[in-house]
Amino acid sequence: MEIDKLEYYIGERLKTLTDIQVYNKKVPDNKTFPYLVYKFYACNYAVRHRKDWILEIDYWQDSNDDTDILEAAITVKNGRTVDEVDYVGLNNSTQNETEGFYQCTAEFEGSIPDTEPNISRYNQRFILKVD
Repeated sequence: MEIDKLEYYIGERLKTLTDIQVYNKKVPDNKTFPYLVYKFYACNYAVRHRKDWILEIDYWQDSNDDTDILEAAITVKNGRTVDEVDYVGLNNSTQNETEGFYQCTAEFEGSIPDTEPNISRYNQRFILKVD
């Protein structure tokens, strides 16, 4: 699976998992808080016939109350149910598409201090094993 398709599938999945704004790589000037921005980084793990990626998600809130971004991070990681439909979170999940397959595992999560007084940040990183 090529990175552009992987970005698309992850972006669509994030939009179903959370009610906050979802941005890929760049945040527009007219952003709406709270939001998350996701990016991919090449992973150093070398496995034959497989390309691994690190998915990094930063959650942002324009207040000292981080409740919304923490709830969003929990649902992205663990999933949620909406109208009796279960949406599987990213942690320990797999997804099979016509372009390929990926497996996703949480690697890190935590609050990130910010120098701005009214900004709350939270970060998650996932390893994606892509065939």
